[in-house]
Amino acid sequence: MNIRKLETFILLVEKQSFSEAAARLNCSQPAVSRQMKSLEKDLNVVLIDRHAAGISPTPAGRFLYQTAKDILQLWHKAEADIQRYQDTLSGNLMIGTSTIPGTYLLPRWIRSFRTLYPHVAVSIEIGDSKQMIEKLQNEQVDVAIVGAEPAEDTVLSKAIASDTLVVIAPNEHPLCEFTKESWNRLQEYDFVLREEGSGTRKVMERYLQQHDISLSQLRAVLHVGSTEALIAAVEEGVGISVVSNLAAIPAAKAERIKIIDEFAGFERTFYLAALRKKESNPIIKEFLAHFQE
Repeated sequence: MNIRKLETFILLVEKQSFSEAAARLNCSQPAVSRQMKSLEKDLNVVLIDRHAAGISPTPAGRFLYQTAKDILQLWHKAEADIQRYQDTLSGNLMIGTSTIPGTYLLPRWIRSFRTLYPHVAVSIEIGDSKQMIEKLQNEQVDVAIVGAEPAEDTVLSKAIASDTLVVIAPNEHPLCEFTKESWNRLQEYDFVLREEGSGTRKVMERYLQQHDISLSQLRAVLHVGSTEALIAAVEEGVGISVVSNLAAIPAAKAERIKIIDEFAGFERTFYLAALRKKESNPIIKEFLAHFQE
């Protein structure tokens, strides 16, 4: 018996599908089936009932499912503890990050981390905050850096950076001549918005509520999935929008868009998140500690 078979069995029970388990493991469906037959042979018992409606664990399979989860938890802890005896930290770190920290902050952080741990290979996946927390919970990434504080009990998080969101407009837009009455006219203008799940969008929504404006009252004409696409749409005159100051400054310096200075003050915080059960993993532990200061 080996750990890989137990991992496959656990996933198969949870997905209740050979094809979904295979897709998650990035292998073929026959390969999953062979592993299950091998595991059943090792234990000399039927673990999976295969029927027309799908699959389900047998009584023996239900017993093994929980036992296997306990075994894997102990195994992963043992792996983490053993790595502490190595002279040099090595391995892989997968970081899931939302757009702004992934583009404007993370490269610098990774450079300083790898200066300390040059044998750690780092990979980055960029998406919205909601997607990255989901991937963290599904253990598809090791840590996540997001623009909204995770609420899940299984996730630990800490603030590691802050940013200001600013309203941006095309050059020569009426908002460039800002007055106090402009808040009352905000709903008259076309808006370019980030997609649902974006940390930027969530902070923007909270800020507008302070001025008695709901997101649904805005005249949203375009939704985009990236900061650069948003800036490009504003530059072309599609509408006004709200974006990270980190991203807006280079575009404003290049005279692509105008930052409405008087609207500054959309405060946001970036959080580093990890699964509580994984915080003892040496690489994850050291990456979390890297931001302690």
